[in-house]
Amino acid sequence: MGPPTKTLLFKFYKPKGLVTSHSDEKGRKTVFESLPAKFPRLMSVGRLDLNSEGLLLLTNNGELARKLELPSSNILRVYKLCIKGNVKSRMIREINSGISIKEINYKKITVKIDKFQAPYTWLIVKLKEGKNREIRNICRFFKWNVIKLIRIQY
Repeated sequence: MGPPTKTLLFKFYKPKGLVTSHSDEKGRKTVFESLPAKFPRLMSVGRLDLNSEGLLLLTNNGELARKLELPSSNILRVYKLCIKGNVKSRMIREINSGISIKEINYKKITVKIDKFQAPYTWLIVKLKEGKNREIRNICRFFKWNVIKLIRIQY
């Protein structure tokens, strides 16, 4: 057995339209296909869906990836979100105190209005848990149309 492999961690700006997996049954281009050929085999720390963009961490260390993904690691993820829809302060309060949608409990997340650019509202969303499509599910619940979802910090 050779020497242990050095742990690598990369920041990658995932554009909208790339799939965060090694292969796609629908033939869509993946994050990993867009990396230089000389890169070692990497895995993503969490995922960003097809229509989301922004910061994606890539590593060659499965243990590190798992640790960074676990809610118990208490790592903050920050998103900038552009929506079209009616945003009321009671909705923001409801999200900020924790919300249950279709029997899925979403822990307290922090949502703040960043700016209005009629007819759009930009929000800053901070969360630690990051359940599957959490932000999009919350937006659908409030009938907000997601125009752009960008992870800006991990």
